[in-house]
Amino acid sequence: MSTKIAIICSKAFMNRIISIAQNIADVQLEFYLYNHPSEAPTLMKQIKPCDALLLGGTLPYLHAQSLLSEIPIPWNYIKQDETAISTTLLSLVAKHSVAIDRISIDVMNPAFVDNVLTEIEYTGPKPHVQHISITEPTEHILQRHITLWNAKSIEFVITSIHSVFDELQALHIPAMRMLDTTNSILQCLEETKSKSLLTKSEAFKAVVGLLEIQGDSSIESTILNQIAKATFSTYKQIAAHTFELYTTAGHLQNALERESLEELIQQIEQPFKLAFGYGYSILEATQNAQQALTFTKPFEIFILDEHKNLLGPFPNSEGKVSLKTDEPYVLQMAKLTSLSPLNISKLINFSHDRQSAQFTSQNLAEYLQVTRRTTERIIKKLVDNGYANVVGEEMTHQQGRPRTIYELNFATY
Repeated sequence: MSTKIAIICSKAFMNRIISIAQNIADVQLEFYLYNHPSEAPTLMKQIKPCDALLLGGTLPYLHAQSLLSEIPIPWNYIKQDETAISTTLLSLVAKHSVAIDRISIDVMNPAFVDNVLTEIEYTGPKPHVQHISITEPTEHILQRHITLWNAKSIEFVITSIHSVFDELQALHIPAMRMLDTTNSILQCLEETKSKSLLTKSEAFKAVVGLLEIQGDSSIESTILNQIAKATFSTYKQIAAHTFELYTTAGHLQNALERESLEELIQQIEQPFKLAFGYGYSILEATQNAQQALTFTKPFEIFILDEHKNLLGPFPNSEGKVSLKTDEPYVLQMAKLTSLSPLNISKLINFSHDRQSAQFTSQNLAEYLQVTRRTTERIIKKLVDNGYANVVGEEMTHQQGRPRTIYELNFATY
């Protein structure tokens, strides 16, 4: 499957990146456009299921920075650097023969302009540099450019802000946008794709669990099955009252974050020990689980990762995700689809837990722990109301009906 990247940017940047992205295989772009970078936090709330997020510049990144730690997917942003500044200055001087000191330029880091001029051994009068900061309205930067133009102190403006460029164009003041080089954009797209693939590979790392529990066979079997269900594990008995479970890092982490495992173990009255080991092989994961078990006391869970970091004891108060059913858009969806707010919240968590934006009815049925028929009714309600789309089919066997592939079509972050 291709890597789906959500991009928050201006319309001008979208037009540029579309042509460049054609050089990267297996990448699908979905755009969320702003008129001003300050709209980036609002747009983040509208992002539909995807594999990674890319912000089209340093300014939208700074506006959205406080929210980035909350999203469950990798993110990246196009950084302004000396290469962009030097390329833009060269283009302007070559095309318009404008003297350096007759330019007004706004940048995120004024030191970059000095560095470029130093590198080319320029010793003449410097350009008028305007420092961009999210604490200052962009209208102030626009006004400084206009003031310099009206005073006949400059002949041209270079701006990093697309809305400022549009305003200058409307006033017939000669201006150009800062040029992000094709190579820089390509490199950033490749980096974003790689982050997504790395996140997926991390989630699929092997995890082995060891459960020791004392009790009669019926209680023992019930507890084992509940833990296996919460962590999407298979298991086998390796000794009296000792069981080995097999799952992935992604499934275990999701069980911890959703509190399903925590809620379960708090209901267990029989003394037990549960330890998990991460590894790049089953053997390594088993060895780490055995080592983690030596630290575990009754009614506790410990994890030893592949880097020998001991995590725990669980349950604790970190990394929890609460299901909220009071969000207005959730209630609106519930009204239109006749699905309960709780089921919609589960769909949102299903999207977070998936390592791909695409899914089949079987994937959703396994997650919700309901029948395929119930799942298909849920999906039909979503599709009928525009909250899910059919995006393809997959044929898993030579005979039989192909499985329909879906994508959710509403904001889940």
